[in-house]
Amino acid sequence: MTRTGVGMALLLDTPDRWAPLYAAEAAVSAPARSSDQFATRMRRYAVQRATFDLEDNEIGIRCVAAPVRGATGQIVAAISVSATTPYMSSARMRSLVPVVTRASEQVSRRLGYVS
Repeated sequence: MTRTGVGMALLLDTPDRWAPLYAAEAAVSAPARSSDQFATRMRRYAVQRATFDLEDNEIGIRCVAAPVRGATGQIVAAISVSATTPYMSSARMRSLVPVVTRASEQVSRRLGYVS
């Protein structure tokens, strides 16, 4: 949940769960970032309404993800675009944020979400 773009997108609305989940996953395998760094990233992602997997889950794979909301406004799913690092530069990731968030908003509206 704390190392994939989709997992982080699913967690955007639950900051109280970030530290416990991060700690649980860190206990299984050593993370590349501290819990504080993760929380800082998540706060930034919450503002931009999209998350980045910066090779957190798998070396060589990057991802841009955004949450999908159901009729009640709760996050019920997430969508993402992934590619290998040579095809997913930082600039490309930033350019995909509006594309992915627009798609997630369209799906959310079809599920009955009204912002």
